[in-house]
Amino acid sequence: MGKNLFDNLMIVIATIVVIGLLFVIPRNFDFLNPVGKALSDVDMTDMVFSQFREDEASHVDTNVVIVNIGQSSREEIAQILQNINRHDPMAVGVDVFFRKPKDPESDSLLASALSATKNLVMVSKVSYKEDLANEDLEAYDKGVDDEERDFDTLELSHPMFMEGASSGFANLVVDQDAAFMTCREVSFKERCAGTDEYSFPIRLVQIVDPAAAERALQRGTTQEIINYHGNTGAFYNVDVDQALDPEVDLSFVKDKIVLLGYVGPDFATKSLEDNFFTPLNEQYVGRSYPDMHGIVIHANVISMIRKGNFIGRMSTEMSFIVGFFVLVCNVMLFTYVYTHHDAWYDVVAVSLQLGQSLLGLFLIIYVFNYYHYKLALTPTIVGVALVGTVHDLYQDSLKKIILGFVRRLKNVRSSRRSE
Repeated sequence: MGKNLFDNLMIVIATIVVIGLLFVIPRNFDFLNPVGKALSDVDMTDMVFSQFREDEASHVDTNVVIVNIGQSSREEIAQILQNINRHDPMAVGVDVFFRKPKDPESDSLLASALSATKNLVMVSKVSYKEDLANEDLEAYDKGVDDEERDFDTLELSHPMFMEGASSGFANLVVDQDAAFMTCREVSFKERCAGTDEYSFPIRLVQIVDPAAAERALQRGTTQEIINYHGNTGAFYNVDVDQALDPEVDLSFVKDKIVLLGYVGPDFATKSLEDNFFTPLNEQYVGRSYPDMHGIVIHANVISMIRKGNFIGRMSTEMSFIVGFFVLVCNVMLFTYVYTHHDAWYDVVAVSLQLGQSLLGLFLIIYVFNYYHYKLALTPTIVGVALVGTVHDLYQDSLKKIILGFVRRLKNVRSSRRSE
């Protein structure tokens, strides 16, 4: 019993060391970085959105209207706002920056249209002063260093366009250094220059449903998993030519949240500008084209907040506890089979590893789909995948090396005592 306990302990330690090396090595060797980044962007829960929720996406969220501004001028955007305002929307969010004055006439028309818009939320951006040189970045990645400091700069449109409007940051949580990374999470609140700044979706929901916005903020999570409802077809939408036409009936925007933003030159034309990968991408492995514009992502976040349809997640601590528990159980079982049923060891080991790996993947997808909870079973599945190999390696060679080292150590101690 004592011998098996020692063996099991050594195998558990060896497996943990191998798992640690798999996480450390790719980060410290540049030629492995692309592989590490590609693998880090693979998430089994993406299958739930892209494969298992087609029925949900077919239900249109009638509370949100997406208006595509295309490549409209400031004068045309003013016209779009006037056409919308005639029908008394509950709140209007403008996901466009107007950083500097341009033509006085068009600027005046736009400023007038904006100031006449009730419950207007203009987009902002939280950033760091050293990042201001690149104004095109609409996403941010909070690394370890960034977690320890607040944003120090709030970027806004020119004051002439902000009269009577509130603002909300539209930063999306993706990796700035890897444009192919998927947008899965969102932040509701950030500290910026010593004050709390709220996100663009939160600001809009605070206007139309303060209780729902407060429930979202009370969750207290740094970043929230986005429970995607669908792409443009999952919301009421108006293309740029319809929005500009005063003869088009836009009465359906009454008492709705209206979002103005860029969704390509028109809905039928693909554009890389302000476009991101999301879990709704049907090619969740080996993707080549982003599938959702930023304004549509904001619409999904608004829908999630208003419905209270949040996704919980397993903590990192619990993830490692579960992984460690499963690893110990596997090592004990493998050792028992190896000791008492050696002829069946290979068959049992492979069957256990394959069965547990498939079960883990099934549980991740099933629980995420039906219970809106994300199981963090990566340490568990990696441990299951490696335990058989490490167990064999230990029994075939590591055990002899360790025992030989222990014997030599005892001999050295004995010789010192005899002296």
